[in-house]
Amino acid sequence: MEHAITEFLKYAEPFKQYGEKIDLKINHTLRVKEICGLIAESLNLTEEEVNIAIICGLLHDIGRFEQWKRYRTYSDRDSIDHGNLGYTILKKNNDITKYLDNREYDSSVLKSVKYHNKFRVPKNMTKKERMYTDITRDADKIDILHLYQIGEFSIDDENSKLSDEVYQNLLNKKLVDKKDVKTKADRTAIRLGFIFDMNYQYSFQYIKENKLIEDTLEKQIKETKNKDLKKQLKEIQKVINNEIEERLTC
Repeated sequence: MEHAITEFLKYAEPFKQYGEKIDLKINHTLRVKEICGLIAESLNLTEEEVNIAIICGLLHDIGRFEQWKRYRTYSDRDSIDHGNLGYTILKKNNDITKYLDNREYDSSVLKSVKYHNKFRVPKNMTKKERMYTDITRDADKIDILHLYQIGEFSIDDENSKLSDEVYQNLLNKKLVDKKDVKTKADRTAIRLGFIFDMNYQYSFQYIKENKLIEDTLEKQIKETKNKDLKKQLKEIQKVINNEIEERLTC
């Protein structure tokens, strides 16, 4: 495991010349790998399987570095899908072997990288491939919610309100597709829909105990000057709170 972390940091180091936003991705990656380990441990996996989950988290955003170097943006819409790019990077020259000793897990790690950021996960995965992909997706979303909590992102962008389609999707407990974004508030508020795409009970427990959504919504409801958005967020808050409680009692 330490070898994989060292190898990742060695890979990321040269990209630092392209600006401080590279450090943001390195720090995000290190947090996600830790959360992957916690989720895996909650599933009573073997030590080897937990380590594989951690490696999935370690590599999930490896495409971000090349993406920033080429395009100076982390927007997939304005550049390239970073999940697909990460998959290609790890496949090239069989670089996945730098991080993994056991070839049995190559496809699980590669698919977790490729599909961690997709709206939907393909159905033709093995049970193990799907498990590692789901763990990675949960951990990634959890850390993004953490970034909202600490104020790195804001829901209320220029006091716009949520579009009707995005708002209704959230009320109906549906994940919102980026293609449905119409207002500036939509761009960030759709992340609230992450709660409806979580896979493991531990993920809901983590979100609740760390108040990841609670703090974000309370702050935004208090500070927004847009009455329509304030009303929308209060309704969404009720739905999300109910979803968390329901999933914790399953």
